[in-house]
Amino acid sequence: MDRADAEFLRRQSERFTEAEPERYRWTTGAPGFAESEDELLAPLCADLPAPCLEIGCGEGNNLLRLARAARCVGVDRYPRKLVFAARELPAVAFAAADAAALPFRDGAFGSVVVRDLLHHVPYPEQVAAEAVRVLARGGRLWILEPNARNPLVGAQARLVASEAGALRSDPERVVRLLAGLPLEGIRVATRQPLPLRRLLLHYRFGAPALGRWRAARALLDAAESAAGRLLPASRWCYAQVSARRS
Repeated sequence: MDRADAEFLRRQSERFTEAEPERYRWTTGAPGFAESEDELLAPLCADLPAPCLEIGCGEGNNLLRLARAARCVGVDRYPRKLVFAARELPAVAFAAADAAALPFRDGAFGSVVVRDLLHHVPYPEQVAAEAVRVLARGGRLWILEPNARNPLVGAQARLVASEAGALRSDPERVVRLLAGLPLEGIRVATRQPLPLRRLLLHYRFGAPALGRWRAARALLDAAESAAGRLLPASRWCYAQVSARRS
C-alpha cells in the first residue's frame, strides 16, 4: 500500500470507526426521511434471493429493510458498528472483514448488496470481484453508488474529506468496475433526482423535526418532484446497477 492509499484509509477510519446510533435512528425511523430510504431500497427488496450479503453494512440501516425480504448476513470493516448492528438486528449474522477479502466460500449467497461503499475503498475493482465471487450462479448483484454529476453529491464530496471519492463515482464507472466479471443482464438506472431532504432533514446538520410536519413533507415532495422534471436523469443522485451471476 502506497502513501496515498494509506492516507485515504486513514480519512475513512477517522469518519467511520465509531457506530452512529443517531444516524441509524434517522435513516430507519425519522418522519420525512425514512420513507425515502424505503423507496430507494424497494427494488432491491423485491428481488433479493436468499441468503443475502450486504458488504459494508455499517450500523445496519439497509439491513433493517433487506432482512424483511430475505435471510441476511452483514459484513463491515469496523467492529464497533457491527456491535451496534447486532444489538439492533439479532436475526442477522455479522462478520468483521475487509470488503476486498471476504471470509466466505465461492457462491455462498443468493444476492449481494453493496451500497455507498465503492467510493470509500482504495481498490473498488477488488471489492467488486469479491462480491461476484461469493455470489451463486443466477444470484442477484445490487450496487448503489452516488452519482458525481448530481449537484448535492458533488457539493458533499468537495466539503467532506471522507466523501471525496464520490467525485469519481458515476454509473459508467460502476459498470466499468464490473467488466470482465462473470455477470449477465447488467442494468443501470439513476434514482432520487435531488433529495433535498437529505440535507434539510439531516440528523446532525439539518432540522429533522421538520419531517414531523405534514406541510413540510409536502413541500419537500413537491420540490423533489420538480427537480425530477428539470434535472436530466443522468444527473440524479444515485447510480443503481444490478446484474445476475452467470
